[in-house]
Amino acid sequence: MKNYANTWMIHEIIRLGRLPFLGAGFILYATGAVLAAIETGHISAEQFIAGYLIVMPAHLSVSYSNDYYDFDLDGSDSSTRYSGGSGVLQRHPELRSFAWRFAVFLIAISIMLSIIYAINYRNPSVFLLTVSGSLLGWFYSAPPLRLSYRGLGEIATAITGFIFPAMGYSVIAGGPDLQILLFTIPIMLLQLVFIINVEIPDIQEDLAGGKMTLPVRIGVRDSRRIMVLASATATVMLALLSLSESFSPGINFLLISALSLTVTVPCIHSLHGSGDGDDVASKSELVMNSLIAFGILNLIYLTGVMVTA
Repeated sequence: MKNYANTWMIHEIIRLGRLPFLGAGFILYATGAVLAAIETGHISAEQFIAGYLIVMPAHLSVSYSNDYYDFDLDGSDSSTRYSGGSGVLQRHPELRSFAWRFAVFLIAISIMLSIIYAINYRNPSVFLLTVSGSLLGWFYSAPPLRLSYRGLGEIATAITGFIFPAMGYSVIAGGPDLQILLFTIPIMLLQLVFIINVEIPDIQEDLAGGKMTLPVRIGVRDSRRIMVLASATATVMLALLSLSESFSPGINFLLISALSLTVTVPCIHSLHGSGDGDDVASKSELVMNSLIAFGILNLIYLTGVMVTA
């Protein structure tokens, strides 16, 4: 019986980490690395893996620290596949101190590995990006900044649309440059779509808990309008990159722009509907799935360009 209880607790600790979110971070990281490989003409599996071993623990720490600091806000039965907390700490409050300590441990591991990488490969940008990303993730919910409680959570999340790809790009190219900056501007807009989309189903809990997210401040309908504007702008900006001479001519940005319609169209669709709880949840899940689909398709396309270059 004791072994069963221990196994169940380990399962809950893993669930607290919300591992599916790591997949999205990996897609963004890998996209940056593949873009760097296209631009530089080389890729190192060793550096790619070493870089992700830095990214992964820092990204994972966010789930543990956010659940710790949002303990009074989240409900045990309010989470969905993509929104709300994991609900684990509400069912097992005895794990709260573990969640905080483990989050700190993961950040420490990430920063330590980034220092080793920076020294070994003479690439300080990896350390700087790691520290920046870790601070954004920690202070998203943690005091004294509590960015998501002060109406800054959307900006912080949008910036991760630069940090994740820039990490992948930097481990291969040696540091960020104009190409990755231009490429990640539309990605940051799509990250804005992502965070607003996952905030919408939590609007009642966030309102009650004083979390000043965009949906709390302006409502669901106007938040979805911003999602449409952000996704449509990202689509246009990706198309405009086809006019830039900064990138390899082998990249068809018009195709990438067309792929991004997999996000823009569902965002437009989300404007229509009843607006009740089930409708909000289903539309948010549709948009989230569309973001994942675009990320995968974009990565597959760029990988094909890299292989055939």
